[in-house]
Amino acid sequence: MNLATIERMVRDGDLSLDALKYLVDCRGECEWLDFKQLFRLEVDYETAAFAKDALAMKNTGGGYLVIGIQDKTWVPVGLSSELPYDAKLLRDKVRRATGLDISVDIVQHQLRYAGEPRWFALILVRAAAKRKKRRTPSLVKSDFHPKEAYGLRRGEIYFRRGDSTVRLDTAEELEELLEDLEERADQDSLEREQPKTPFAIDTGTYRLLEKDYQYFVGRAALRDQLIAAVTKDPRIWIINVHGPGGVGKSALATWAAYHFYDQRDFEAILQLTAKETILTSGGISRSQTRTLYSLEGLLDQILLLFGEESPINLEEKKQLVLEWLSVWPTLIVLDNLETVDDGRIISFIQDLPPSSRAKVIITSRRKTGGWEYPVTVPELNHVETRDFVTAKSGELRIDLSLTERRIDEINKACGGLPLAIQWALGRYKLCGDLNESLGAVQGEDSPVLEFSFRNIWDVLSSDAKRVLSVMSIFDAPPGDQLLTLASEIPRERLDSALHELEEATLVSRQVHPADGQATYTSLPITLSFAANQLARFGDLETSARRRIQQYTQQMELKSWEVDRFVGIFERYGIQADNEKRGAILCRRGESETFSGNMDAADALFKQARDIAPTSAYVFAMSASYELARKRIGQAIRFADVACARASRLTGGLAYSTKARVCDAQRDKHGRVNALRRAVEFAPTDMVLLHQLGVALSRAGETSQAIAKFTEIINVESARDIPSETLLMALKTRIINYQRAGLNLQAQADLVLAKELLGRHPHLSPQAHHIAELDNS
Repeated sequence: MNLATIERMVRDGDLSLDALKYLVDCRGECEWLDFKQLFRLEVDYETAAFAKDALAMKNTGGGYLVIGIQDKTWVPVGLSSELPYDAKLLRDKVRRATGLDISVDIVQHQLRYAGEPRWFALILVRAAAKRKKRRTPSLVKSDFHPKEAYGLRRGEIYFRRGDSTVRLDTAEELEELLEDLEERADQDSLEREQPKTPFAIDTGTYRLLEKDYQYFVGRAALRDQLIAAVTKDPRIWIINVHGPGGVGKSALATWAAYHFYDQRDFEAILQLTAKETILTSGGISRSQTRTLYSLEGLLDQILLLFGEESPINLEEKKQLVLEWLSVWPTLIVLDNLETVDDGRIISFIQDLPPSSRAKVIITSRRKTGGWEYPVTVPELNHVETRDFVTAKSGELRIDLSLTERRIDEINKACGGLPLAIQWALGRYKLCGDLNESLGAVQGEDSPVLEFSFRNIWDVLSSDAKRVLSVMSIFDAPPGDQLLTLASEIPRERLDSALHELEEATLVSRQVHPADGQATYTSLPITLSFAANQLARFGDLETSARRRIQQYTQQMELKSWEVDRFVGIFERYGIQADNEKRGAILCRRGESETFSGNMDAADALFKQARDIAPTSAYVFAMSASYELARKRIGQAIRFADVACARASRLTGGLAYSTKARVCDAQRDKHGRVNALRRAVEFAPTDMVLLHQLGVALSRAGETSQAIAKFTEIINVESARDIPSETLLMALKTRIINYQRAGLNLQAQADLVLAKELLGRHPHLSPQAHHIAELDNS
């Protein structure tokens, strides 16, 4: 399947019989192609499903639905008769479900499969031919069964992601998916016909590709490790040779294939590659030896190796392959597996049964996460670089003075990558200036960077790309906090992105034994490529550097500022410097809020959470801030974190904040429960106790409310000088007595309140509350 070909067919509106044949032979789906065994539009559920597919394809730039193809197996089973639909009916169905006029056409052809004619329907969804017009997606214009799970709702965006129709939340997601799709299509458009016989050794049951080296230099221990991994343990059948691009994985796997061929350790060897490009002294060229595209192609190659005719049915292919592999000891080498957009390949080899006598070597820039035995290919060290440069200089017939300092320069500039070293030496042969050649390795237009990192870059998530790019702005390896701040990616997503980069061998995690803090490092050559990608993220570099600078300034704890907050630190048990910084940032955020600088306040509270991600105080203050901004969803989330992190000293604050959030939601019982927990943490806090009484009263728990007010009155009455708290507790108990019909008790409290007002002038500001009760 070639994406560029399908895109062109969609653009040309090709509904010919040849178009149908090509699409059927693709044996796989993509954004522009969807297979269905059956197609009905008799009920609204079916209409909704088709309308989503049509709208998704329109937003993708158009596409085909081929009817009569069995799902997942891609077997062309066909239809017993033509579909009873024409183009007008299809457009009417889409308009009814979406409110949109989408150009849909249908043509039906007959093809012969398994010796008999079968009907197939080819449905084409047309869209703008120009890619830039796809950047404005069509949204569902009207509701269609909006309360049903299958329904469509006004404003929804649908798009094709791989072989699925999905609903997107934002236009930004659409932009990202379109860019990815168009990049893949552009790469496929460069594809050329493969030679009929790409193998250097093509004899009997042995198919080995051409070596891409004259002599294999060094790495004796690594070669021994790979041979042992293949031969020693029969329970291990997959060996994953992984490492960064250009480190020599393919050469090592090729060496192993030829080693086993020379030794005749296997009765059959099949070496395939998914490598699409090669690096030459003149730049990047298309590879003419690519032999691995899909699971079907792999199975066909195995059967061809044994002289077997390949069945059409995928399951029959698999079964026949397994039969051969259970009889013949076979080595299968799959190079550059991560560039194959077919996850079924790794699933197939992972699921090989115990009866299989096959061993599989794969090379990849990432660990595949299964039961494979990993063989990590590291960068060349100083000694290995010297040996490699010596050997390659001889092959290229160049005279190069190899001092230890010069070897260090080559190793550093090329990141210890054999491919980069070989390219730099080739360039030196042409230009005669080694310094210029080494500088070109990491230059903005370097084909080495593009060749070594482009494939793995293209399959990274957007978060991983963003994190790797901002790593290039740091002078020293950054930690989680600095990366979160620079990339503006939440901590939980940052952890996922960093794990992805580690698996792709682009980043290494280093934990300092002194404090247990982790930092993340990457090769200079990797960071050079990442730096070149920063422009893709708009003003990310400028804004990231500004945030880091502001953060550094704000993190400097000034003694005069710390002194202002000693009371808060003591009250809430804040001892760690990071939590102190977080608390101060929260207070600064409050000041900005009072000044009306909401953007600055947002940034300060975010920094506080980032620097003190386990502080109940910081999250309680953040929840209060979000509540004031009427962002209830965020307030709930932060309040829940504060409660989960609450300690003996911060529990009252955390749960009272949670109670305020519940009150904003009109959740009376939630507020009561939160205040009960707050009082458990701070049983002597009369304000919290009074809030709990009021909450109980509003929730209809009158008797319990009276009990809480009585507790307050008993404590406050024992004081020599009564407080306003006593007067307010009397007021609320009077209200609840009246509500409960206990008028005598209410009257007694009212008399007591008046006496207190008469004896204690300092309570007079609250006299109007009592007067209101007297008038009622």
